[in-house]
Amino acid sequence: MNFREHFKRTFIIAWPVMLSQAGQMVVNVADNVMVGGLGGRFDTVDNIELGTTALAGVALGNSVLFIIMSTAFGFSFGMSPLIAQADAKNKIERGAKVFSHGLLLNLIITTIFLTILYSIESLIYKMGQPVEVVDAAIPYLRIAGASIIPLMIFQSLRQLSEGLSLTLNVAIATILANLLNIFFNYCFIYGNLGMPRLEIAGAALGTLISRILMIFILLALMLRTPKAKVYLKAVKFKVYNKFIINRLLKLGTPAALQMFFEMGTFSAAAFICGLAGTDQLAAHQIALNLASITFMLCVGISTAATVRVGNQLGLKDYLNLKKAGISAIVMTTLIMGTSGISFIIFRNVLPTFYTENQEVITIASSLLIVAAIFQLADGIQVTASGSLRGMQDVIIPAIITMIAYFVIALPVGYYLTVSAEMGALGMWIGLGSGLIFSAIALVSRFYVKTKQLSLLN
Repeated sequence: MNFREHFKRTFIIAWPVMLSQAGQMVVNVADNVMVGGLGGRFDTVDNIELGTTALAGVALGNSVLFIIMSTAFGFSFGMSPLIAQADAKNKIERGAKVFSHGLLLNLIITTIFLTILYSIESLIYKMGQPVEVVDAAIPYLRIAGASIIPLMIFQSLRQLSEGLSLTLNVAIATILANLLNIFFNYCFIYGNLGMPRLEIAGAALGTLISRILMIFILLALMLRTPKAKVYLKAVKFKVYNKFIINRLLKLGTPAALQMFFEMGTFSAAAFICGLAGTDQLAAHQIALNLASITFMLCVGISTAATVRVGNQLGLKDYLNLKKAGISAIVMTTLIMGTSGISFIIFRNVLPTFYTENQEVITIASSLLIVAAIFQLADGIQVTASGSLRGMQDVIIPAIITMIAYFVIALPVGYYLTVSAEMGALGMWIGLGSGLIFSAIALVSRFYVKTKQLSLLN
């Protein structure tokens, strides 16, 4: 199989995931724009600081929630390569068992995380953040935190569907739910259509309702797909196998740690930017939200890489396994390079969609220059990580991620932001340094692992 065919097959799997991720980011952008519009152009209340504080509150709340959500997601990542491997060998019962065990594991882990979150939320007041920002973040945190439970049920169904290379159902379900989310935001943030005005808490409530509906939408779509329906009918929740649980934990725990290191760093970055002031934190949230749009496209390619590499591993076709991973990394490089150029060209325009505060716009514009550089490395590292996950190589990548974020990104970012008084720009330089290291190390790891396998071919 030549590289052109690999690009084609990777894209066939990746584009629905990219579409669903892009749809999710549209909602995230809408959340931020609508929350940032409080007291401004979208509101009947005239108080521009209301939107700035609300935007900072969302950044602070999400910085905590994303740690829990991404770590829980990491545990679920062990499902798709095992399902893909079972599908390659047409072992339906085995794939169904992976799903049922994964769903149970995901719900238990998420419940534990949320219990810890709700018991320590008051500690946020002791972390040096502006009091008005914390006051805005707490109600958002409580409601949006509850939405992680239905999200993990959806994520389990998603891992089954994507493991079977059926990514379009996930895209459709996500986009429909996202449209509903925007509608609920319109109702609850500003109090439209007779609904109560909940402001920042309204954005969280819209997320909770849409995530519950998203489960039923995806399930209905999967039951209408013959291949997915066969696996769902084979699912049994009465019998559990210790070996499958251990296998999921063996693959999922390093992936969860990897996600914890990455999202923990970005969450800590929000707190560090908050030490520099509300405007710095709001600008950080705008730039991060914009950078996340293109990053989510790379998550789609990474998912395709995991599935395709996992399939080739099951078939023991190590040459095409290597080509599948390389083609995915090249696709990511092209996408992130193009978007980086766009960020530089439109850096003074993009932040104006989020706020009318000129100081915040100026800071965010400078951050987008750094974002243009670091997102290239970010996309490459997440795609290389997905390829390695398809090979079921997860421990060394987790260690690489820990070094990149906890040893490089956070210390450098904290020093530049606080000690060197560079504000949010210093934090983004630190993040970029860690991501560049991670990209180089993970691509090198993929090269070494595939070279070892090629000797077996």
